[in-house]
Amino acid sequence: MSITTIFLIAVAFAAFFIAQSKLNQVVLSYGEERNIAKTRIHYVSWILRSVLVLLLVMVVSVVSDVGFNDFGIFLSSVFAVLGVALFAQWSILSNVTASVIVFFFFPYRVGNRVKILDGDNSIEGRLEEITLFHVILLADNGAKLTFPNAMVFQKAVVIGEHQPTRALEKKTPAAAEPEEDNNG
Repeated sequence: MSITTIFLIAVAFAAFFIAQSKLNQVVLSYGEERNIAKTRIHYVSWILRSVLVLLLVMVVSVVSDVGFNDFGIFLSSVFAVLGVALFAQWSILSNVTASVIVFFFFPYRVGNRVKILDGDNSIEGRLEEITLFHVILLADNGAKLTFPNAMVFQKAVVIGEHQPTRALEKKTPAAAEPEEDNNG
């Protein structure tokens, strides 16, 4: 292993630690700014840190004189195994991804009153927690309701005190009075 390779690996590790530190600061400050639970901040940090570790492994593998063909075979084998495993468990991966997106981009927060519109199966309650896999609502009758994070993207969510479930339904105009026949 040459000095250049060792230097590049050291730079990759330094970049990894700097990126991890900055990413943790961004996630923590964003979470505190939006008053997000510490456990949720931890989940999102863990997922993003895992992505950074995978990137580090790929960079070090390429730099450390592992042949491109060997690396390609290794990566294709890993992706084949992951593909089969994740295809069988696609909902888990989609819920984890949805959890990260919900963390950064969704307008509702823990404590909000929400209604998830799903036709006759709409659910409503106070948002109690957003976990790695699902949203937990506390219904008016005290029941805990769970809804997968991935499904939240596919359904409309009403935030605040409840508007009618059929808010988008056309209003029927008042029945028009029949015209009188003046012809006789």
